[in-house]
Amino acid sequence: MLIRMATPAATDLRRIAVDLSYWQTDRGTLQLHPGDLGWHSLVGAERTAADLRVWSRNGKMVALGMLDGPDVLRIAMDPTAHHDDELAQQIGSDLNHPDSGVLAAREAAVEARGARSLQRFLSDQGWTAGEPWTPFHRDLSRPIGRDRMARTEIRVEAAGPDQAEAWVTVHWSAFKGTPFGDADKRRLLQRWDTMFGGPFSHLARHLIAFDRNDDAVAVTTVWSAGIGRPGLIEPMGVHRDHHGRGYGVAITIAGAAALKDMGASSAAVATYTSNIGALATYAAAGFTAHEPVADLKRPA
Repeated sequence: MLIRMATPAATDLRRIAVDLSYWQTDRGTLQLHPGDLGWHSLVGAERTAADLRVWSRNGKMVALGMLDGPDVLRIAMDPTAHHDDELAQQIGSDLNHPDSGVLAAREAAVEARGARSLQRFLSDQGWTAGEPWTPFHRDLSRPIGRDRMARTEIRVEAAGPDQAEAWVTVHWSAFKGTPFGDADKRRLLQRWDTMFGGPFSHLARHLIAFDRNDDAVAVTTVWSAGIGRPGLIEPMGVHRDHHGRGYGVAITIAGAAALKDMGASSAAVATYTSNIGALATYAAAGFTAHEPVADLKRPA
């Protein structure tokens, strides 16, 4: 059966997100999620579409790759194709040949969680294990533990455009930790507006936590894959001036509660296994860690 790879148009993004949502299961490996596309859409719909690669068999999407930078490809696959050798060989060939338009002929990394045949094919081609990630899940059919949020004395609100500046300020502090200049702020606010009005905005709920002094201390965005499917927490961060007070745990619980309200069956998140603080935060928020999984890395 014929397998083709293509780069979609921006008008295809919503349909792709719907198809991708069907591949998200509570028992399956945490793979590329519609929320990952949503967070990527900070760069705009046209650029997001240009960063995607769709593999189709007889017109039906069977695998999706998202370039998360020029040398990193994150792949999701129809769970029924995880052991499909024909598909694995086609994707592997496309990854290894620069003329295919996926990865250049240099050092690269591929995230292909659960895709056993593809992992095996790339390993046979000389790809090696990269840095491991630890996936976490939380069953949302059980009590969320909102009392933990109350003990930290924070107030969590859904953030809209009027709170975008506070949201991006906390996010910058959490992930950059450098002075937040006016040019950086204008750029991030523009990207926020782009994402907020983009093709995946209906999947998201943006949360911001305030302490009793009304200082913004923590943020997260959660993403739905539809009712009865796992939702994603991406990203989550605490302002550097407010570490060590339980705000990361509280905003993570708030994110899980939001996903439950949106109809998600579970909440999922992944972090570098080397990030001890994040591992502790998600465990304290009631998430269960699963076996670490490594990306595959191609030497230069």
